[in-house]
Amino acid sequence: KLNLEPIPKVKGLSVLHFTDISSAMEATVATLEQNPDAVEHMGDMIISQARKSLGFARNLTFLEGNPTDILVVEMTGDSEAEVHSKLDKLDERMKTGGRPYATTRLMKASEQAQVWAMRQAGLGLMMNIPGDAKPMPFVEDTAVPPEKLPEYVKRFDEIVQSNGTEAGYYGHASVGCLHIRPVVDMKTLDGIDQMARIADEISDLVLEFGGSLSGEHGDGIVRGAFADKMFGSDLVQHFREVKSAFDRNGVMNPNKIFDTPKLTENLRYGTNYKPIAPPVRLDWSAEGGYIAAIEKCNGVGACRKVNAGAMCPSYMATREEKHTTRGRANSLRAALSGALPTDKFASKDLIKVLDLCLECKSCKSECPSDVDMAKIKYEYLYQYYKTNKVPIRSRVVADIHKFNELSAPLAPIANAVNRSAPVKFLLEKTIGFDRNRPSPKVVRNTFQKWFKGHKSTNPSPRGKVILFHDTFMNFNHPSIGISATRVLEAMGYEVVILNDRKCCGRPMISKGLLDKAGENARHNVDLLHSYVEQGIKIVGCEASCVSAITDDWPDLLGGDAKAKQVASAVVTVEDLLVENHDDGKQQVNWSEAQREIQFFGHCHQRALTGTSNSLKALNLPDGYTALEISAGCCGMAGSFGYEKEHVAISSATGEDRLFPAIRAAGSNVEIATNGISCREQIGFNTPRESRHIVEILADALFD
Repeated sequence: KLNLEPIPKVKGLSVLHFTDISSAMEATVATLEQNPDAVEHMGDMIISQARKSLGFARNLTFLEGNPTDILVVEMTGDSEAEVHSKLDKLDERMKTGGRPYATTRLMKASEQAQVWAMRQAGLGLMMNIPGDAKPMPFVEDTAVPPEKLPEYVKRFDEIVQSNGTEAGYYGHASVGCLHIRPVVDMKTLDGIDQMARIADEISDLVLEFGGSLSGEHGDGIVRGAFADKMFGSDLVQHFREVKSAFDRNGVMNPNKIFDTPKLTENLRYGTNYKPIAPPVRLDWSAEGGYIAAIEKCNGVGACRKVNAGAMCPSYMATREEKHTTRGRANSLRAALSGALPTDKFASKDLIKVLDLCLECKSCKSECPSDVDMAKIKYEYLYQYYKTNKVPIRSRVVADIHKFNELSAPLAPIANAVNRSAPVKFLLEKTIGFDRNRPSPKVVRNTFQKWFKGHKSTNPSPRGKVILFHDTFMNFNHPSIGISATRVLEAMGYEVVILNDRKCCGRPMISKGLLDKAGENARHNVDLLHSYVEQGIKIVGCEASCVSAITDDWPDLLGGDAKAKQVASAVVTVEDLLVENHDDGKQQVNWSEAQREIQFFGHCHQRALTGTSNSLKALNLPDGYTALEISAGCCGMAGSFGYEKEHVAISSATGEDRLFPAIRAAGSNVEIATNGISCREQIGFNTPRESRHIVEILADALFD
């Protein structure tokens, strides 16, 4: 019979804050007197890494002050009143047992999800500490009776410190199973010896406390090295006899649990791991080098999730390991370390592995170890093209600004020619642009032309802002720039554009043409820096261009101080609307226009800054109601969705959640986006057209 437990109707969390692990362990014993449903511990290493993580740092509102350790206590019941009552009793007990300096009570599912997300990502967060020494799993599954935890953890930490290192702590405190990972460098002999010493001492400690080396994860190879010590030689001999009875030839998963390799053998890295560092074009100092950036991937597999977030879009479409961030990192690491022949680094095989990376940057924030596969791919393509011919298609994409500039004066003719059946057929056969995906139309009356004739009648008490008019705003959708100008002026800004700015370089970066992108970045930084020094902000509308300026220009220019200053001055129209709202200065006089809006944020925005300001801005007009579409990448990814061999994957990616959500939206619902890729992809794959956020906001301005 199965013992089926009813799913609790109501859940509540109490997050207990401590300044040392000893207090947290003492409090654990006290919490168990209140019969909680769960007590989870997270230590200093996880908390500090979460604060540094691009994705997690913005979701730590449940933390108060600077705890080194927290206990997450879950209570459940049939009503909120019952759960509150249980949490109240817990609070009273904590006044005399453990004494947390702060307690956060969370009753909303969305708030609780943020806590559990950090707990789930604990391993990945810990593994993201800088340097070659990492928190390793050789004694990470020990368990002792919960009432012994305070003294056990104290003794455990003494062993770790006596061996000259520290450890990361987290785990299931309620059952006495903590995943404690000492920090060791497994690439050196000293580090390997250090691991062996600690493991031997900890195994003795576990025996002394009547515990187990394998609390929940099983014995396998790592714990098998201590089988005789933990179980006794007689019992291990019986293990062998049972194994032999069912597997006389020893072919079924041999050398596990007993008769295993030594703890110091069969290592992922070890002293023979000698990766060859390739030359690099980008600045990798923040990651510790190109190899360190790849090694950030520790195999936790967060990139294999489905129906949540945006990482990894190609895996969500194919369900194949090689199309995960992990699969790509493993392939690159194998090539650099010699596990694959070294001449394979600049190979077509690796190009295929990286091919379906959409460069969405989602892994930079959703991976708990902050693996930035987009940046890794940029660098790889650049190095690959040093010894291989750059495809014509890549050059065409990189020069899209130039092609648009040449086409604009003859826009009607250019559009007719580019969208004609013979030309689309020719482009498909020669360079691989799918004939069913026509390029965006160019316009004769560019935004730059409109702005030249524009005269603002609004006062500008807030001073000047530079509107960075990107390629697509200028040549394809000038209405975005016009709308942005109107909204900015309504806020009280004087809008300035710089006609001699160059393309942000995003198309070049995406194809690995980093020298050309660097030239554009250098020109633009020198152009913009004098304005930034005057305190003037730079406003961007196209999310991929904003990310190029903020995330890529400093790397392209070797960590240049001016580039960092320019990057720090970049905002969106939505950022300014939210920042300036009710600040006592000029406000936008919104009309009574009514709109129901569903907003889909660009992957780069979601990864680097989040979408909260966009959603807040869309809800500023009284008659506007905006919700965010919960979906992953749209799948267009610049030119990716135009390329014949990628169209099917591109559409499958958007079909995962985005397209069904848009099709289900009522005809009265506006679809808001902030990226040209998302705009085009939605138009290709659904019966709806989307508009940029600022275009929809401009609808609520008085003419």
